[in-house]
Amino acid sequence: MTGEAIELFIHSQGAKPKAAVAGSHEVLRDVLVRAEVITEGQQELLVFVGEWEEALSEVAEIENGEDSHAPVDVSLTIEALELDRHHHLHVHRCKRVAVEVRFNGVTKRHRFSPATTIAVVTQWARKKFNLDPAAGADYVLEICDTTKHPRPNEHLGELVEPPMCAICFKLVREITPQG
Repeated sequence: MTGEAIELFIHSQGAKPKAAVAGSHEVLRDVLVRAEVITEGQQELLVFVGEWEEALSEVAEIENGEDSHAPVDVSLTIEALELDRHHHLHVHRCKRVAVEVRFNGVTKRHRFSPATTIAVVTQWARKKFNLDPAAGADYVLEICDTTKHPRPNEHLGELVEPPMCAICFKLVREITPQG
């Protein structure tokens, strides 16, 4: 390890996040190989830096929008990628995760970066369905055909299983236990 030590959180498709420590002058590919996230010479995975919130600025009239989050060059150093500021890496086969959210018989779609959290997707959905902010706070995402409610801090890239690059949610009222 070379340079100042930086703790990184590596998120990958269908897996829980891993923590890794890297030196600021290390090449990102070397760090990912050491963390056993990729194998030497593996090329097909994309790596995204940071968490992505671009969809929240999308105007309501846009249908089937798409994030612009670009994958990074893994031959760059931790320092060059400014990972001392971002700390989160998303290693994924999908450039985008096609999301559809269903609510009251209507479906809204967006192609999100795998680095987008469920909290951001939920905010986007509430906005797209014109829910009043106070009333909308009671609504959460539920994976279609299940009763699973992903945690707000989970990333889309962690939820989709290979080789899928899509996921469906329903926007449902959160049931809170009484008593």
